[in-house]
Amino acid sequence: MTVNFVLFKNQLSWSVLIHQLNGDILSRHVMMKDNMGNVGIDFSYCERTQQGSITNSLNECIGRFSLSS
Repeated sequence: MTVNFVLFKNQLSWSVLIHQLNGDILSRHVMMKDNMGNVGIDFSYCERTQQGSITNSLNECIGRFSLSS
């Protein structure tokens, strides 16, 4: 499956091919792409729409992601 990421800061967007969807994999791709270091981020995901949001430790939405086959 392909994950399509969008980070609002610097208007970054990219896609990656993954074999398993979990928070660790999503975190690794986001932190590597944006050089966020050890900043706490969280993901919420809706299986029905196959879309999710990315929030920071202040509970601010900093981006979104979606899945495609």
